[in-house]
Amino acid sequence: MNQYKSILIYGFAMFAMFFGSGNLVFPIQVGQATGANWLFGFIGLFFTGILLPFLGLMVIKLHKGSYLAFFKEAGTLMGFVLPLFTLSLLGSFGIVPRCITVAHGSVLDLFPGFSLIAFSLGFSILTYFLCLKDNVMIRIIGKWLSPIKFTALLILIYIAYLSAPESAAHVGGKEALTNGFLTGYQTMDLFAAFFFSALIFSQIEKSLPASTSSKDVIRYAIKPSILGASLIALVYFGFVFLGSHYAELIRDVSPALYLPTIAKHTMGSGATVFIAFAMPLSCLTTAVALNNIYARYLCTTIKLEPSKFPLVLLGTTSMSFMISLLDFKGIAAFLAPALELSYPSIILLTIMSIVTKAYTKTKMTVFYSVLFLMVFFWF
Repeated sequence: MNQYKSILIYGFAMFAMFFGSGNLVFPIQVGQATGANWLFGFIGLFFTGILLPFLGLMVIKLHKGSYLAFFKEAGTLMGFVLPLFTLSLLGSFGIVPRCITVAHGSVLDLFPGFSLIAFSLGFSILTYFLCLKDNVMIRIIGKWLSPIKFTALLILIYIAYLSAPESAAHVGGKEALTNGFLTGYQTMDLFAAFFFSALIFSQIEKSLPASTSSKDVIRYAIKPSILGASLIALVYFGFVFLGSHYAELIRDVSPALYLPTIAKHTMGSGATVFIAFAMPLSCLTTAVALNNIYARYLCTTIKLEPSKFPLVLLGTTSMSFMISLLDFKGIAAFLAPALELSYPSIILLTIMSIVTKAYTKTKMTVFYSVLFLMVFFWF
């Protein structure tokens, strides 16, 4: 495959896998909360929602695509606990169900009587079948679904920008920066980066000649990571702007309906079909990637034969379906404390792993110290 074409496919695949439910909500939420200082809010969001996930992509590439090797730097126990914990939140117990609820909110204008149970069941069945093949999944996401999704979001941002009112709210720059920084946690993109990077790295490694050195594979893999991060940053910038300027419009609206409400206001009746297409597509690409990774991780951990993967996948998909019935706010209620407790220690482990491969005991000490400190202050 042509090198540049391959970089585009993998870069767009990364964008699509990252850009799911929370990414359609939290940047708009940052803009709504920060008002006229939305740019400071974006900068805060950039650090935790874009820069940190990019560092996550980098650290897994430096570990040659092995997220297990990275997590073991926190010790043998955490080498088992952290992948299970983070993938459970990303998979069946958090992000995948959240994708379903956001996608459901986007189709309610077009199908007002469409119940969450029926929608979730259909979405879960489609997710299951798209998860069955890794290579086909990445090709479909990177070559077809992601460019369509990215273009649709840019069109919406541009149309909404043309008729955007002035931002009325005034929030201090420091407060806006802090809001964006803390909200970036909730995207959970740092967690996702560890596993998305491993998935993409393995596919890139398979596509290159066997004689390609590890350094060359890493150097090659960095390029789509930069492209994916840049695409996310561009859409985030537009969403934070919209959240700031349409804050009054979405003041009393459910988070899952932020984008549909703005679209309907700026695009009229045409927005209903547009949003009913763009948002479910966006959520589907992320749900497929995360559900696939989680099921494969469980297969490897339990040491099941590859032939058992469809059965495990059925289990993870079914759990996602059940958790999705809690709706967006119900899912957020148990995700928020889990993230507040775990994120700081994992951020430090990520940074230290990039800075040095040595000082394993120091990394363990810092990781546990920060984790215990967060638990102490929480309780």
